Amino acid sequence: MNPEVGAIMNYFYNLFPVKVYTKEVPENFVVPSLYFPTPFTFDGNDTTSTFMKTYNLVVKLFHVDAQQANYEAERIADAVRKKRMIIPLIEQDGTPTGDYLRISRVETRIVDGTAHITVNWDSRYHYEREVSTLLEHFEFNNGVKR
Repeated sequence: MNPEVGAIMNYFYNLFPVKVYTKEVPENFVVPSLYFPTPFTFDGNDTTSTFMKTYNLVVKLFHVDAQQANYEAERIADAVRKKRMIIPLIEQDGTPTGDYLRISRVETRIVDGTAHITVNWDSRYHYEREVSTLLEHFEFNNGVKR
């Protein structure tokens, strides 16, 4: 799992501690619950040494009715907004790494009786570089004043 998605899952779970589904939602799913699908991505140019991927994660929040689901979704989204759209990254065991994920956009909406929390963020990755020998010692023989 993407560590950024894991951090978002942890953050949302701490705000709304319910059953969490990640692979698929079973027919007899628990209510209330959260479903975290795989986010979709698209890429873009960034710098000469990095590329950027923009992630879009649509979290589904199930509750007894659409209004209650929307209330909880808005409460979660507002908690993210109140923290300046910053979510702490965590290790697999749940301990904080000291790094953070900056959310660029969070929105909520009701779709088919469930609340959707859409989270967008950008991540940067370094291009692969060819391994080369570093230049350690060099001399100039021409054009140097003595």
